[in-house]
Amino acid sequence: MTNMYSLRKATLDDIETLVDFRIEFLKDIQEMPSGKNLENFKDNLRNFFINRMRSDEFIAWLAIIEKEVIATSGLSFLQRPPHFGNLTGYFAYIMNMYTKPEWRRKGIGSALLEKIFGEIKKKGIKSVVLHATPIGQPLYEKYGFKLNDGDKEMIMKL
Repeated sequence: MTNMYSLRKATLDDIETLVDFRIEFLKDIQEMPSGKNLENFKDNLRNFFINRMRSDEFIAWLAIIEKEVIATSGLSFLQRPPHFGNLTGYFAYIMNMYTKPEWRRKGIGSALLEKIFGEIKKKGIKSVVLHATPIGQPLYEKYGFKLNDGDKEMIMKL
């Protein structure tokens, strides 16, 4: 097996791979649903990726070795009401950054981020947001991401 990987933009043919990698990512940070709830979750993920990819609101890149996907990245383009720190309100949200454990710390995440940044630059977006896991945080810090201590986000589950 070679250690040379290739990168390519995901297509609608890659939806199942995106779903599978999203689930693997979430297993690291959340308790997973089971049975019918898991199937409903997968259906919702498929619909999310299909709809957002068709509307160009979501882009993903894959790292591949010998036809096996070993890592994925995702990027959503979103808009909030403009504010003084972002006059257009448009921002990019990096998500679904997941590398199979045996391929971590080999520069693959960095290569995927470079592709993501290229997509962000093409769109002219100046604000990028992500939620880092403890595993991924050092990579993002290397690129200049900082924790937003002023973030006052509050969540209520209904």
